Amino acid sequence: MMHQETGSMSSSSQSPVTAPPSPTNLNNDSQSQRQRQRSSFHLRWSRLTKTVHLTDENKGLMRGSVAVSMGGGGPSSNNKSSRDLLQEASSASSSSTKNILNQVSGSAAPGQVLALMGPSGSGKTSLLNALSGRTTYQSGNLSINGTTLTPQAKKRLLTKIAYVKQADIFFSHLSVRDQLTYTALLRLPQEWPTPEKLEEVEKILEMLRLTNVAESPIHLLSGGEKKRTNIGTELLTDPSVLLLDEPTSGLDSTSAVSLLQMLQNLAKQHQKTVITSIHQPSSKVFFSFDKLMMLAQGNVVYFGTPRHSLEYLREVNLCCPDGYNAADHWMDLLVNQNNNSTSSSSSSTKQVSSSLNNTTLTETTSLSDVEDNVIKPANQLLIEAWDNESIAVQVDEDAEKHQQETAALLLEQDDLVGEHHKKKKKFSKYNTSWAMQYRILVHRALKNSRSAIFTPINLVKSAALGVMVGLLYFQMPYTESSVFDRNSFFFFAMTYWVFDAMFNAMMAFPMERTVILKERSSGAYHLSAYFMAKTTSEMPMRMALPAIYMTISFWMAGISPKISLFLLTTLISLLSVIAGESIGLMIGASIYDMEKAMTTMTVLSLGLMLLGGFFIENVPSWLLWGKYLSPFKYSFDASRQLVFDRPVPCDGSGALESLCLVGSSNNNEFASSEEVVEALGVQGSVLFNALMLLVIGLVPRYIAYLALRAKKENDR
Repeated sequence: MMHQETGSMSSSSQSPVTAPPSPTNLNNDSQSQRQRQRSSFHLRWSRLTKTVHLTDENKGLMRGSVAVSMGGGGPSSNNKSSRDLLQEASSASSSSTKNILNQVSGSAAPGQVLALMGPSGSGKTSLLNALSGRTTYQSGNLSINGTTLTPQAKKRLLTKIAYVKQADIFFSHLSVRDQLTYTALLRLPQEWPTPEKLEEVEKILEMLRLTNVAESPIHLLSGGEKKRTNIGTELLTDPSVLLLDEPTSGLDSTSAVSLLQMLQNLAKQHQKTVITSIHQPSSKVFFSFDKLMMLAQGNVVYFGTPRHSLEYLREVNLCCPDGYNAADHWMDLLVNQNNNSTSSSSSSTKQVSSSLNNTTLTETTSLSDVEDNVIKPANQLLIEAWDNESIAVQVDEDAEKHQQETAALLLEQDDLVGEHHKKKKKFSKYNTSWAMQYRILVHRALKNSRSAIFTPINLVKSAALGVMVGLLYFQMPYTESSVFDRNSFFFFAMTYWVFDAMFNAMMAFPMERTVILKERSSGAYHLSAYFMAKTTSEMPMRMALPAIYMTISFWMAGISPKISLFLLTTLISLLSVIAGESIGLMIGASIYDMEKAMTTMTVLSLGLMLLGGFFIENVPSWLLWGKYLSPFKYSFDASRQLVFDRPVPCDGSGALESLCLVGSSNNNEFASSEEVVEALGVQGSVLFNALMLLVIGLVPRYIAYLALRAKKENDR
């Protein structure tokens, strides 16, 4: 039954790796031929296995009893009653393992498109992750052009394999041209001049038909245009292998067909190895694929050409009805739990389920008797019918033969996948230096921040808030009666902008974190370069809004006629914003669940605010340490140190009764600035408080950096 398919695969696997030269390169120079062979990747994998541990898998008595009944058991289980089976199922271990990939074998050749099909949970994405080197697997062999990949070579593989995930993840405020340009500047070799990189961007725009939307923001694109932008981002580095995870999801039929035709042209014209997962394509698209791999429950149930798949189904008595979509028929077989080709299947299964549910099995009913009366599901029949080992053996033989045929190119291939090069070069997965990455990322972050932070609505908000506060505190006199008004003015100013920075950074970071992890998995830049660029680029944007507020409210409230005092209090406000943003980044980077992050941020920020010194003066001794972690305290204390810079005249209001009593050292005329500051409970000098704000602005940011750095490679 498997003989015909194995032969079909063998002949395909032994075909030449490289395609004929393109029309623009017709010379038969041997050096050009070797270069084409080296840049083309014939990907082969055999017996890939990946398992995960599950907990509380067997919940529900019915499910557990059916699983035990159909498990075959042994002689000791043949005499168990249905009640015993139910009890055994309910007391089963709460932890088990699940095969995500089970001895998966196959290959993908240059110039061909391999389609992975199967229901949800069949292992399509897990296989793509394993082939891309972005996840681990317990056992199996992965080779390129016949050379088995070593652990170190798998890291190098990331620069030669492009992986387009299902979600189109970008900074949505950037235009299509911006996205491709920044990618080109970061990921193309640093030795290339900038005009040459920009020329590559134009080629990608033209090839993917994105020229008309090149200047449009990404968030305004259609689903098909976003997907082509995603593909273009990966194609810029001229990868040898292109992996795509369900690229047609969310697209209409016309856009889906157009996208798949583009992938087929890319494979044939540029000799790329293309592997894509797809969910129920049309009949025309189904037969247009060069190779097809069907997966069910982590197992391969077919690997070969789409047309031959119909012959294979006839061999296993699951033939496709005339005029029926072959892709739909395959999915029906892989999804449905019953073999619909047998009329008695459904009723037989229902009878077994009913008898188990009502626990009417007799003591003499054996598990084998139950098995004999149950028709196996179609997907289980396909799993058992497929001779996976013969395919694995054939893949290994083809890989060995390929390696022998390309022995003359071994030294050149060593730069990519081998360890035999005598003059090993120091490998770096980054094509650009840290300094260049920093410059490019600063430029991108400035453009992105200008669109996300420095918006008209934010400018209006800051100005309107400044006017409102200025009117409420309008032209306060510098006397005893206004001391606590000035005190509350700065508490509100510092509290609001710290809160604003905290929550904006925390809420905006999850999407940004996703982009970072995606770009880093492709080897685009160092994480440290990104963090330094983000810090230095967002400072001007974050500072602009509180500066507008302070400029309006400070002068309207009549805080002081001194420009130096205005500049210093504004600087303290800006330092508090940096500190608040740093705490928000730490929470956003460390806690991935948005609800948990919001809860943590709310509790933490309100706790730090209460410790800031405005609401509570006598903090319990066992909580006293907490106020030294509060940016509210340091910004509030520094501002009060600055604003009460001269004696405060006493006006008889009693606000500073202890300082303005008759017979006091000031003779009831004024309270010295030192006495006022002490009475308000201000601690530390202006310089000390400013330095502490700077420390809070740096330490949590570094913790956020470590949290992202600790993100596991296989989770990216």
